Amino acid sequence: MRLAYYLITTVLYYLLYPYLHLRILRKKECPLRYKEKLGVYLKNRDNGYLIWFHCSSIGELKSIFPIIDHYLKKSQILVTTSTLGSNEVFQKKYYNTKNIIHQYAPIDSPQIVKKFFKKWSPNIIFFTESEIWPNQIFYAKNKNIPIILLNARISNKSFIKWKLIKSSMNKILNCFDLILCQSNESADYFNYFETNNVKILGNLKFVVSENFENENKEENLNLQKKLIFIALSTHPTEEKFCIRIHESLKSQYPNLLTIIIPRHINRIPEIQKIITSTKLNFLIAESLDNFENNTDILIINSYGNTKKILKSSKYVFIGGSLVKHGGQNPIEVAYNNALIFHGPY
Repeated sequence: MRLAYYLITTVLYYLLYPYLHLRILRKKECPLRYKEKLGVYLKNRDNGYLIWFHCSSIGELKSIFPIIDHYLKKSQILVTTSTLGSNEVFQKKYYNTKNIIHQYAPIDSPQIVKKFFKKWSPNIIFFTESEIWPNQIFYAKNKNIPIILLNARISNKSFIKWKLIKSSMNKILNCFDLILCQSNESADYFNYFETNNVKILGNLKFVVSENFENENKEENLNLQKKLIFIALSTHPTEEKFCIRIHESLKSQYPNLLTIIIPRHINRIPEIQKIITSTKLNFLIAESLDNFENNTDILIINSYGNTKKILKSSKYVFIGGSLVKHGGQNPIEVAYNNALIFHGPY
């Protein structure tokens, strides 16, 4: 299985350039930095100890902010993420901060992995949740670099698939020096594969980063008279549902404001088209600061202000829960004591 994966990812390397260019056209990749995923880097590390943190998306990144902040006081940090949104959140928190670098995560192809490790030479690696990339893991193990899996989890769906390759998963997972699980269920799943060094730490998403918690909370005077409903991390078809709800409630609640924060902001033109077919007024903005009083629907085109926006409402719909993707993590919403609306998934 390991050899097959190695050969397949070696061959797929030659298809990555057209694949990433297609994603650029769809506004899913940064045209200036996409080559980082291919092992081409413009930044350099300093001499000394370097800690590499890898997480996929926004939620995973936010969950490790307290850990990054702790180690940033004593070591240089490399953070890799996979999405445009996670980079935006990173830059908002760590822009111009010394000793920390963000790069887009290397694709798990042997050619790229070799270039990545040669360039950055991490002294210790922290992967998060279910970010398990065999080529990177085996390469690090061969170089005797410690690897820790933070906030580790295995979904039921993944567990069923992994059971089919139990022997291979045993070899991969036992490369980790420590696996810190977010729940008893995930720990049981990891133990099924006869994995060493499995511990239960709890979900890091319950830990609030001090810098984010103490954000300046300036109230927009126009918002104080509004009944605000937030649709968070929405997927296709869910925006249309929320817009229809707004239309049906507008006569009864003329002060209703619906804030839509899409899962992928490259879909905003699609959402805008849906609203223009109605009689509703809408605004596209990064935050609540430039809010206009006659706005019915506010579309947020930035990820960096989500925490502040969530504090403005006690009514939040969790996106992904009306489609088979499954609802996004509600912990951040629950922290604000909001009333959570959730679909069947």
